[in-house]
Amino acid sequence: MHMTSIRTWTKSLFVSVVLITFCSCAGGKDTAYSFEQEFPFTLGTVYYQDWVAGVREGGSGTNVHITIDNFTADVVILNIFFSNKKEKAQNSPQHIDQYVGYFKKKGRPDIVMDGDPMKEAQNSPPEAFPFQLKHDEAVLSYLHNNEIKYIKISNMERKPMIAYPGAKNDEN
Repeated sequence: MHMTSIRTWTKSLFVSVVLITFCSCAGGKDTAYSFEQEFPFTLGTVYYQDWVAGVREGGSGTNVHITIDNFTADVVILNIFFSNKKEKAQNSPQHIDQYVGYFKKKGRPDIVMDGDPMKEAQNSPPEAFPFQLKHDEAVLSYLHNNEIKYIKISNMERKPMIAYPGAKNDEN
């Protein structure tokens, strides 16, 4: 009887340790990332703007614009996180000091539903988004001194939507 209580106690201790380990790993989404309070440049104009194409196949999306002032050569701008998506920050064609994230709305992905689990295994799991952001917040990642750093940008201005014109009809 004494040996049984030791086994029970050992199993309980093991289960408790495993549960505590899993619970500590499943903390808040922002815990793995710390946001920089000071960075080697200044943020200028920051805004986001929805757009819609003039043709059905053209789609719609949101562009996030971030202007960098006092930019230094030892900084590389990497990505913009916005609306539960991540996009590569690209230099704006109009402004050398502005970066844009082009967030195109995508339709539903094709999902394989089949009685054969091997066919369903082809489905790719959704990518986890590392931040909890409000609708007017974004995160900018950049490389500085061989370290990836993050800036949280809040209260971004929302510019009026752009409705691009429809495609021209080439028939005369």
